[in-house]
Amino acid sequence: MNWREYQAGQRVVELGHRFISYVDEGRGAPLVLLHGIPTWGFLWSGLLPALSMTHRVLIPDLLGYGYSDRREGFDRSIARQAEALDAWMDRLGVRDAVVVGHDIGGGIAQHLAIRFPRRVSRLCLMNSICFDSWPIEMMVQLGHPGVVRRLSAQALQRMLKLALKRTGFATAPPDGVLDGLLAPYATEVGKTSLVRDAAALDTNQTQELVPRLPHLGVPTRIIWGVEDTFQPVKWGERLAWAIPGAKLVRVEHARHFVMWDDPHAVMTALYAFLGVEERPQLEGLQGSSI
Repeated sequence: MNWREYQAGQRVVELGHRFISYVDEGRGAPLVLLHGIPTWGFLWSGLLPALSMTHRVLIPDLLGYGYSDRREGFDRSIARQAEALDAWMDRLGVRDAVVVGHDIGGGIAQHLAIRFPRRVSRLCLMNSICFDSWPIEMMVQLGHPGVVRRLSAQALQRMLKLALKRTGFATAPPDGVLDGLLAPYATEVGKTSLVRDAAALDTNQTQELVPRLPHLGVPTRIIWGVEDTFQPVKWGERLAWAIPGAKLVRVEHARHFVMWDDPHAVMTALYAFLGVEERPQLEGLQGSSI
């Protein structure tokens, strides 16, 4: 599935004056997948066919990201994103779901589990922001307001592609994946929105959760590409120590985009966590290890 095909399958729901674009595929218990920065829901496209065989898979583009609302003038922080997702689930009639978060999506998932516990039946964090592990220097620089004036969308695309290709993947990503992950930000509107997204990154919003992590009562699984330089595995270990009963699954020879570096390992860990006994065949799973 290329990014255009993925985007063509998105739906839209209005939340007040804003809107969220999302994918809704499959049947069964709801499974919500949250992306990070600088990606969008397409991040999960390689796992979507397999997961939708056993679950109703819901993949939103965060506000200000992908093809959700990218206009100016609203709060894009992870705390606000969690509030928007709570409202989004309410609009869809989804009482609770297994929530999986990657990168800042993991921080949002933590907010959901702690602040809106009724929404999260199980929690899975993949190479997630946490504590004061973020924002990384690249995102700090991206969030400077002057970037909007200094860099064209094309120049920013080149810089991000180079950075993600060099350090985000353990091996070369499949053809079209890197272009797809950054596609929404290839226009001036997309570029400006991404700069605003980066400016909203605030380590205090995970630090404020730290005293509450030991009281998190939801079953939790942590899946981590151990060669990640953006979010080193020590942060996954710390999360596993802080959250009662959490188990850390290390994925060797994988970096930040663990779901592309080793989709088989990620799916195996997810199926085990979800309690899927009759597992679909994974031979056609798309990823760098195929």
